[in-house]
Parts: sequence; structure tokens; C-alpha cells
Amino acid sequence: MEKEKLSAREAALVAQARREAETLKSGNPPPGGAERAATPAPAAAEGRPKASPAERLAQLMAEERAETGRRKAKMRRYGLIGSAAILAAFALWLMRVFSRRR
Repeated sequence: MEKEKLSAREAALVAQARREAETLKSGNPPPGGAERAATPAPAAAEGRPKASPAERLAQLMAEERAETGRRKAKMRRYGLIGSAAILAAFALWLMRVFSRRR
């Protein structure tokens, strides 16, 4: 992957995944591992094997892209509504100005 194509959040996720991979390779437990072991795992997670850091990163990036797509669609929709409202207000103002002169 080229670094220029990654957003800031994606780059942070890649860095975190690399740190986790290094701690697993060195044999040191990741920080906060005791707290994670103390909390019970959900029943749905027990049936499937644990995802690798690369798979988790890919899933997080896909979720982030989907969220970005939803946000862009929402901004586009509200941008069109806002532009239409401004245009309608301008048209009403023009009608009022020209109807007074007659």
C-alpha cells in the first residue's frame, strides 16, 4: 500500500496493527492484556477463530470506508437541499421586487 493513499485514521490503524504484531512476535503480552482476559468473551465470538491483525485491519478499513461513503452521501443530500432553499429564497425575493414596481 502506498502511504499517500491512506487517511490519517487508516495510517494509525496500520501502525497499531504493526505494534501488536511486534509484541506478539517478541512474546511479550500486549498492554492491557490482563483487563481483556478478565472480561468474558461474547458467545458469538467463541465459535469463530480469532482474526489475524491484518484481517482485523482490513475489516476496520472497510467499515471506515463505508462510514465515509454514508457521510458523503448525507453531505451531498443536505448540500442539494441547502442550495435549493437558497435558490428558492432568491427567486421569491426577485418576484417580490419585480411585482412591487408594477
